Amino acid sequence: MSWKRIGAAWREGGARRAIRVLADRIGDFCWERRAGIDTGGLIPIETLVANWDGFHDYFPSSRRTFHRLMQHVDIQAGRDVFLDIGSGKGRALLMAAQYPFKRIVGIEVSAELSVAARRNLARWSGRRACSHIEIYTCDAAEFPIPNDATVLYFYNPFHGPTLHAVFDAIARSQASAPRRLWILFNNTKHLRSLEPLFPWLQPVVRPTFDHPCAIYLAESDGGFQAAPTSTVSLNSPQ
Repeated sequence: MSWKRIGAAWREGGARRAIRVLADRIGDFCWERRAGIDTGGLIPIETLVANWDGFHDYFPSSRRTFHRLMQHVDIQAGRDVFLDIGSGKGRALLMAAQYPFKRIVGIEVSAELSVAARRNLARWSGRRACSHIEIYTCDAAEFPIPNDATVLYFYNPFHGPTLHAVFDAIARSQASAPRRLWILFNNTKHLRSLEPLFPWLQPVVRPTFDHPCAIYLAESDGGFQAAPTSTVSLNSPQ
């Protein structure tokens, strides 16, 4: 349990938010123990990858925040594809598996966290509405967004050039294969400054849970262009 984050919740939202965050952490801990998995903990990014500039420490999404964000998504059963960018130990992948997605994809820069995620997926014995789950270990800036990905989830995994490059890739994917595209962003601290660069990134709602969040819905088949300042090339995952 991260007391640092509970303290931050107290400073940002007072006692009510801090108590809510504490209750979430306790509930998540008990859920993990019942399920026999381990997705919790705060892990400094510098202990996970050598080149960590712009990447953030590992800390999992709370179940309450994830499911409340998902309430805004109109899932087309057996058709929508969920993509978790910064999938860590796999908590969001397991939570997404409770929804009727066609398939679920996780992208994680840390090999250690990807191993932990696969271990948690193997141990999970709870109900799954989707069993097709893939995990790629790579820099998200070098991952080509699948053209069938329709629900993208972020828990503030990085900022700066990597975040910019990923949204360039999203724009290219959407321009290549126009589709209804949901983007769920948990903690928009670093994303807000990029919104003007991507006019198609229009929020449907901006709820606040542990952090300010946003849900974007892109449905147009035009105007999806990468920001002109990006020079990142996209390669296939290894």
